[in-house]
Amino acid sequence: MMPLDECERVGRAAIEEGAVEALIMTGEGIDRHRGLRDQLAGWGFDSYAAYTAEICRRYLNMGLLPHTNIGTLEEWELELLKPYNVSMGMMVETVSSEATRIAHRAAPTKMPELRLASLEAAGRLGIAFTTGILVGIGERPEERIQALESIAEIHSRHGHVQEIILQPLNPQAETPMASWMRPTDEEIATLISEVHRLMPGVHVQIPPNLVDDLSALLEAGADDIGGIAPEPDYINPDRPWPKLAALSDQLAKKGMSLRPRMPIYDEFIEAGWCPEPAIEALDNQLTRRAETIAAALEMS
Repeated sequence: MMPLDECERVGRAAIEEGAVEALIMTGEGIDRHRGLRDQLAGWGFDSYAAYTAEICRRYLNMGLLPHTNIGTLEEWELELLKPYNVSMGMMVETVSSEATRIAHRAAPTKMPELRLASLEAAGRLGIAFTTGILVGIGERPEERIQALESIAEIHSRHGHVQEIILQPLNPQAETPMASWMRPTDEEIATLISEVHRLMPGVHVQIPPNLVDDLSALLEAGADDIGGIAPEPDYINPDRPWPKLAALSDQLAKKGMSLRPRMPIYDEFIEAGWCPEPAIEALDNQLTRRAETIAAALEMS
């Protein structure tokens, strides 16, 4: 964990690089560790959620738009974070008991019932939410559909899921899954169709560095490629981010173009899902986006 002044330094540096979003991510179960609880208490916080909420509040005051994804959270934790996040996220990952046993045996907070409970709580609280599944971690093909069905059922009650991420396994050397096969683009395309069938209007994100033919998957119905960072993908160092210029050229050949978006989708903004403390920062970033698009059109 970083002291708050160090978090602010990182935020200022990000703003100088043109950042819009502050993506807050961490390992899970921080409050389970006594040493970390003691450190939080020394900084004046009684929970990791309270510490994270304060970071988000400071980033909002700097003009950044926070999106927190720190894993399975209880409703009171989500309620603490809601005012200072334009949206939040957590991957459901899988509902397969076998995949959970294989991939998450040392991660008790990744039990499917806990993930789904967090997703439900976010809906009750009216938080615009990004979620999704991992593909290829030991689940059967029909269990991928079951995971999407579980998400769709919760979304049908609350309407809060703005985006589904379909993230294929990228096997890493010197890990238990190093020899596993990476899911094919055809498998991902099938799941794109399932998302549209189960959750019409919900956006579909494909990580551009984890698939072989991104344009084909966009043609199959995906409409978002997530964030592309200037630094390496530390989780998948063997699969670097595409360069924006090269990606733009690739998509232009298919009649597609890149367009910046906010961490909260436009239709959720228009429907009033952005919490009150975040509205000023969001409005400023929307103005900046409009100016960027207008300048690009003038140059084209």
